[in-house]
Amino acid sequence: MQDYLEEYVPVRLFKDKEKYSDDVFVAVNGEGCLIRRGETVYIKRKFAEVLEQSDRQDLYAAGLMDREAEA
Repeated sequence: MQDYLEEYVPVRLFKDKEKYSDDVFVAVNGEGCLIRRGETVYIKRKFAEVLEQSDRQDLYAAGLMDREAEA
């Protein structure tokens, strides 16, 4: 499992000229990674999974807010 998480995978983070313009720092167990936005970069899978989990949490939170606003 450890080897799997250490493999490099491609990611591309959205970039615009406003809210999503800064690079993204991700840390896992004391190891950090700065990810450039707007271009495809290769990062360890463990960092990519953190980004994926963060996106899922954002979507879930947005859904909760929408449901509460409708109630």
